[in-house]
Amino acid sequence: MMAPMNPVSRLRLAQVSSATLAVALAVAAASPVAAQTKPAADAAVNEEAEAIVVQGFRASLESAVAAKRLSNNIVDVIKADDIASMPDANLAESIQRIPGVSIQRDAGEGRNVTVRGLGGDFVRTTLNGIEAFSATTGSTLGVVAGINRTRGFDFSTFASELFNAITVSKSQSAEMDEGSLAATIDLQTAKPFDKPGFRAAISAQGAYYDNNRTAAPRLAGLLSNTWGDFGVLVSAAYSKRKAQEDGYSDTSQSDYSDALNGFCGTAADIASQAGSQVVNTAIPFVNPLAGTGNRPANQCFSGRPSDATAYAAINQPNVFLPRNPGLGRFNLDQERIGLTGAIQYQPSDATHITIDGVFSQFRQDRTDYALSLASNNRNVNGASAAFPLFAGRVDSQIMEVNVLPTGQVDYMKLNNVDIKHIQERTKSTTRTYELALHLEQTLTDRLSFDGKVGFAGSDYNQPYTVLMSYDGFNKDGYVWDSREDPRRPFINYGYDVTNVNNVTFTNAGTGLTPDIRITRARVKNYMKTAAGNFKFELNDQFTLKAGVMYKDFTFRSEQTQRLFGNNGPPCTVSSTNTNAAACTAAGAYPTFNFAQFAADFPTLGGLSETLTGFGNQLGLPAGSVTSWVVPNVAAYIDKLNLLCNCANKYGDFTLAINSALGNNRSVSEKDLSFYGQTDFDIDLGGHALRGNFGLRYVRTRVASTGFTSLTSQITVPNSYTDLLPSANVSYEIRSDLLLRGAFAKVMARPGLGSLNPGGSLNTNFGAQSAAIGNPLLAPYRAKNYDLSLEWYPRRGMFYAVTLFYKDVGSTIQSLAAQEPFGNTGLPVSLLPTGQDASTIYIVTRFRNTSGGYIKGLELSMQQPLDFLPGPLSHLGVAANYTYVKSRVLYFLSSGLTATTTRDQFINVSPHSVNATVFYDDDKFSARVSVAYRDAYLTALPFRAEVPDGNYSYATTNVDAALSYRLTPRLQLTADLLNLTNQASDQFSGAVRQSQRVFSTTGRQFFVGASYTF
Repeated sequence: MMAPMNPVSRLRLAQVSSATLAVALAVAAASPVAAQTKPAADAAVNEEAEAIVVQGFRASLESAVAAKRLSNNIVDVIKADDIASMPDANLAESIQRIPGVSIQRDAGEGRNVTVRGLGGDFVRTTLNGIEAFSATTGSTLGVVAGINRTRGFDFSTFASELFNAITVSKSQSAEMDEGSLAATIDLQTAKPFDKPGFRAAISAQGAYYDNNRTAAPRLAGLLSNTWGDFGVLVSAAYSKRKAQEDGYSDTSQSDYSDALNGFCGTAADIASQAGSQVVNTAIPFVNPLAGTGNRPANQCFSGRPSDATAYAAINQPNVFLPRNPGLGRFNLDQERIGLTGAIQYQPSDATHITIDGVFSQFRQDRTDYALSLASNNRNVNGASAAFPLFAGRVDSQIMEVNVLPTGQVDYMKLNNVDIKHIQERTKSTTRTYELALHLEQTLTDRLSFDGKVGFAGSDYNQPYTVLMSYDGFNKDGYVWDSREDPRRPFINYGYDVTNVNNVTFTNAGTGLTPDIRITRARVKNYMKTAAGNFKFELNDQFTLKAGVMYKDFTFRSEQTQRLFGNNGPPCTVSSTNTNAAACTAAGAYPTFNFAQFAADFPTLGGLSETLTGFGNQLGLPAGSVTSWVVPNVAAYIDKLNLLCNCANKYGDFTLAINSALGNNRSVSEKDLSFYGQTDFDIDLGGHALRGNFGLRYVRTRVASTGFTSLTSQITVPNSYTDLLPSANVSYEIRSDLLLRGAFAKVMARPGLGSLNPGGSLNTNFGAQSAAIGNPLLAPYRAKNYDLSLEWYPRRGMFYAVTLFYKDVGSTIQSLAAQEPFGNTGLPVSLLPTGQDASTIYIVTRFRNTSGGYIKGLELSMQQPLDFLPGPLSHLGVAANYTYVKSRVLYFLSSGLTATTTRDQFINVSPHSVNATVFYDDDKFSARVSVAYRDAYLTALPFRAEVPDGNYSYATTNVDAALSYRLTPRLQLTADLLNLTNQASDQFSGAVRQSQRVFSTTGRQFFVGASYTF
């Protein structure tokens, strides 16, 4: 039976090598890629059976190796103490140790995985064999920022202690559910008959986070018992985390001589440049990518000129500036609760019934702080001479600049800029669950049935996000200087950013509505599954399999936002009618009541907060800002009742879908599949040949629903079928040397966000964007080829080399370009005052492309060093290296005649290494793990028609774990994570290398004890 997993991190496995084999067989049998064991393999392993007790971490490695060896498919397995004893904060960080797997970290924790160059939308994740989804939200600094509305699984929602095995299947067989181009990750929880009898364990750790010097608890426990043919198991894990991320960020690079219409002109013509550059005259475009003819005149409302020399340097093609540079802090208060349960009934050897369930609740309260240059991110925004605020970059002056030969600006001094002092508070809860009934029934000596029904789901609930800002308008002397250190530029804002008197919140004289953004969101995923499989042992060499699976999947996204714009001329509503149509009604009051607010709060001091101690671990240059004042969102929520979803005496805080149409959508999928498969196990002159071949048929019916206007929804149906042949072959060259080959046609369904038949819209000034979906997208399709050579010289040791090639026949790309709002097809009535069909928006569209390829090499090894003398014999090494080369077609804009380029797949590191050096004896255990991944592409293009992208620099994470057994039941533990304080480190442009993000989350330390009963 399967060896027990200790869900509290330290329950020791004590097994002889024959028990290790039993673990491997149980894992293989439980997996959808179950191997048929063969006499030659049994004999080879039995030859190794010695009366040696192997315990702890080393035993878990040995059982994982045995499971890998006996599988028909190409798999990698993490077992028992390997998960629980490794220094892992969550499942993503456990999985990253598998060859070909890289993770993306968000706020210091692993969140998403990439397998052999393909991300979460191409990786199926199952909980006890039931396909699962999990959605949460992350920081706005990281690559994986924002609410997860994709098919990808958020591994940060689960603690690793809850699972006793992780199987990553890299090759496909017909009996496996479709939907993955990269891999299927199966997460298995413990069952009572894994080890019959009474079991109990508990562990407790205290966590310390050095970035903000806070402490938090981490607890786990397991209780299991069997009574004859009946067994029950429950386990639980609880942890809190108080994390802090400090960093510099810039949303993107942009050509600011043309994009969004440039800066204020000069006081006189510049002879070296064609056309007039005088302030408020029409200025010719110099970059055909941005436009032709002249830029609009009369948008420099201040009438102040830029410096002629600086303007001449910046007003050139291919010169790029940072779009929205600033400083940010994210405080995360997280609570993670996980529960698993299993009931097993085995009335006979022929009948096994299992009911298992998994539940996780991940709560996150996040407070974000930012101090950023807003003007470079804004166009004229409907401003006028009478209402010049929020005019943005077109009303700013470039006074000094330095441009590198690459065209990248690394120094600039600006006047008349706007600075935002921001605080955002978000409360969210993600509940993830799975419940399944599994029946294994032997019908005759040769015929058996395996059936499963179950459901899994995820419910993300964000009751509120409130973003508020103070504005420093028209500030002179702003300096941004990255010449000394691009990762940590020096920023001088030109005024005392800690003094609340230097910023503006309300300004009734200009009709400025305070920047108060309120959002509610919810994302639900729900999957119902029913499957039945028959297996008939034709003879000792061949086994026939056939089965059917039905899946019913529902995705629903809901979002409401504050109805009225964040700035602009006053809009009023009546006390009984909050509809925008009532704005001019008699007796109406303004969307923000300036007089009432001023009367109740004559100063902002009691409603403000000053962030302090910023950047302690960033190494900022001397003189950098370390404190700034922001609105205290909690105080504003309390005093102004911002969450009432109503109009009250301070203003209108009504929520509506008007500016969030694209995030109000749903997808319904019904998938029916049939398969036939033959497993074989043949003796070829003393050499075993085993594996499987088969064919899977799947029909997908999908219906996508979205808004096309405020009052109109549309549902668009689509359907497609796929025939998916597959084959896996394993040839035993000798008893310890295996040659494997695999082929499969595979498919993955389109991302949920790309299917929206309507559009999403963000009308906030400075971030005006729209996304237009395509419900008729075809799925991703590919042909996968694998070849591996595996050497198992003795127990617990293996060396392997694997070659893989993915011929990706079709992909889906999102394309962003600047274009008039009228091109989107969305109604102009959605726009706020001051915008019309000609207002420029960043528009994202989706289309199928012709695909590309991914090819690579995996090298992996596991080597106990027991040949060394004395205590050194307890040492061992487990390591792997992956090389990936990929190429895919990218369109550089959304037009039908857009130019194209070819580059690597998103989130693919060409080189990655994972290595663990461990020491494990009867009392003391120590491990050091290193995870390295090479620089990789995160987006392309970073600007329409520019064949260049955004990237992440290489990262190296070093973690360690220590444990000491005081008694056979009591063990002390210590885990040390991110010892090198690895930063999130991202840049724009392969040559320009302009810094996008540089942030740190600090080190994490866990110290505690575990006790088994």
